[in-house]
Amino acid sequence: MAAVDRSLLPNTRLTLRQEGQAQPALTTTNERGEFGFQNLRPGEYVLTAERDGFVPSSSRFVLKPREVKSVTLALAIRPIQERVDVSASPVSLASTYSPSSTIVQATLFDAMPAAQRTNLPDAIVVAAPGMIRGHDDFVHVRGQELALNPIINGVSFWENPHSVFSGGVSPDVIEMANVMTGGFSAEYGNRFGGVVDIVTKSGFNMDDHGSVMLNAGDATRLNMSGAFGGHREKLAYYLFGSAFQSDRFLSPPDPRAIHDRGRGGHGSFQIDARPNADNSLRMIVMGDGTNFDIPVTPLDEQLRPAAKAREWTRQQTAIIGWNRTFSSNALLHTSFYQRWSRSRLLPASGPLTTIADTDRRLLTVGVNSDLTRFAGRHTIKAGVDLVRLSPEERLFYDSTGFRQLSHLLGLPHVHVASISFDSQESGGQVSGYVQDSVRLSDRLTADVGLRIDSFRLVVTETHASPRVNLAYRLRERGTVAHASYNHFFVPPPIENVLSSSSGLTASISEIGVPLAPLRPTVEDQFEIGITQPFRPGVQVGVTVYYRRGDDEVHTTVWPDARIYSYASFDHSRAYGLESRFDAPLVRRLGLTAYLNYALGRVYFYGPVTGGFITETHHIAETWRFLAPMDQTHTLTSGVTYRLMKTGAWMSVALEYGSGTPTEHEKEQLDRAAVAMPDSADRVPGHVTANLSLGADIWHDSAGKRRLAVRISIENVTNKIYKIAQESAFTPGQYSIPRLISGGLTLRF
Repeated sequence: MAAVDRSLLPNTRLTLRQEGQAQPALTTTNERGEFGFQNLRPGEYVLTAERDGFVPSSSRFVLKPREVKSVTLALAIRPIQERVDVSASPVSLASTYSPSSTIVQATLFDAMPAAQRTNLPDAIVVAAPGMIRGHDDFVHVRGQELALNPIINGVSFWENPHSVFSGGVSPDVIEMANVMTGGFSAEYGNRFGGVVDIVTKSGFNMDDHGSVMLNAGDATRLNMSGAFGGHREKLAYYLFGSAFQSDRFLSPPDPRAIHDRGRGGHGSFQIDARPNADNSLRMIVMGDGTNFDIPVTPLDEQLRPAAKAREWTRQQTAIIGWNRTFSSNALLHTSFYQRWSRSRLLPASGPLTTIADTDRRLLTVGVNSDLTRFAGRHTIKAGVDLVRLSPEERLFYDSTGFRQLSHLLGLPHVHVASISFDSQESGGQVSGYVQDSVRLSDRLTADVGLRIDSFRLVVTETHASPRVNLAYRLRERGTVAHASYNHFFVPPPIENVLSSSSGLTASISEIGVPLAPLRPTVEDQFEIGITQPFRPGVQVGVTVYYRRGDDEVHTTVWPDARIYSYASFDHSRAYGLESRFDAPLVRRLGLTAYLNYALGRVYFYGPVTGGFITETHHIAETWRFLAPMDQTHTLTSGVTYRLMKTGAWMSVALEYGSGTPTEHEKEQLDRAAVAMPDSADRVPGHVTANLSLGADIWHDSAGKRRLAVRISIENVTNKIYKIAQESAFTPGQYSIPRLISGGLTLRF
């Protein structure tokens, strides 16, 4: 449009160029001054508008996964008899996403040690502020027990991606991910403790190229992977496979890792097709699996050497997605998806040992579809998601041997009768939403939506969730203030949902009665923040949030067994501040840097309202206690320096945590009373550093084939620290010592 009178400008030439791509996309505005680009990959873009008689105008922005962005460019009239040279950098277009949204690209994963890239939680925990390493290698976000909900190419699956629950997702197949902890639009559902919206790599960005990587190091760690992709005019393919092993797979209950071997692999195959300008198809098939030991303590080795349980997980995923462009104003996306997963806990043996044997399976089948339409200042999106969930659970538990050990050593324990559970059930969820991202003025943008979920599995509930997200540009050059109110409906965890809701607490002598089934959690989250972009692409964001949840779920670990169930507490509260400094590649300096800091507080309030729990004092008490994932201060940062001409690089990553609670803080106070000083003991704080170095040691004359070497040192100072200890009666989990690894990567 014309800057002088805001009139629309037809037949204006538009050039859209993606960072790192040689060929730009071209179009012109229609008679109403409107334009559109379809089938775009996520990434950084520069949009330029040119028209005779006007000064060209450019805007730089980042297109996030599944984002539909509305861009307005104002062209000034060219002065008469005056030469105008346009040489300034494009003005950055600040996103209407809140500062709680962090873009993660493949380059971040490439700089990590190979052993940290075997599963998504380990790789993503440093990517955004507010992510806490907790007990049993879980990652928690803003006080959520259920964190890191992966959305793969627009499809949300229900399995927890942590290694003890599922085969997970390999970070190596990610082209870009949007990690969100707040400011959710209505299209997002199910879980909100860190949504990871993933777009997988495509052969359309590869020209029959690939890579092979081999990495080995301390603790018998070995990582191998290979990838290859390419395309023709209308068809692209991408193939990836990896395998790994380690003698320090899970965080052990002792500084020494005893019985802690893990091995596994990931594989995926993706086909993209663009039969014509209006249609595109994507099909991806993934297979993931792990076999691992359950680590033990030196006392276990001494008193019960046969008490060595093992577990394995398997997962197969298929997604078929179709995009249909009806016009420059309307776009339809539809996905059909399926997943089968299984987790099997193989029991330990011998005297003084709990016999725990579980087999958990889940079949997921679903379809989702959404229609996006542009209408003036409005971008309206409406969609539906229908999913059928068919879980099967078999569980056997006999703690007779552990009770004998407890009496022998004087350990606290509860008396659990022998339990045998076998059940299967089918249910699912039907969801629908509508949202409108409207530019109310040149400075004010609102994203307003409503989501309705109807859930049926063990319990049946229907709930409406309103969402309001606002962004106001304070300054012409990009300072943006954000505010949001999000209402969430969170179904119970799918892992062991049947046994958790079947009243098994009646088998615990100290409780003796069944608890109610798990109910969905209902939450409200408020946040305000500010984002300040700088050139070139540097950005600083600060967010303050408050979150309250009813029927908040909490993990329960069965005594002397890695069986995970869930209990729901009356409600929870979490509040804090998060800040992020992000500097994508500054080519002039060869630097990439980020820094995340979070200040937080998380409280749970009794009593327990449903599920399964073994801590009997929670049944009736209304105490407030600090949640196990409460950590006052958390900081992660990283800097990567690259010599563009030689291919050499160095990456340094730092992590600080002030420590999580080891005992529950008990406050027999009225719920409206002010918070009392914290009395819970905490594990000591920690600071760790990782260092990685790499360089090209050979390349051909065309530069298409390269052989690179890398060396990684994790925990450089060899500071072994306790990651977490949920209570004084359970063993803690310890960090890795200093580990050194090295590897070769051939790109061809």
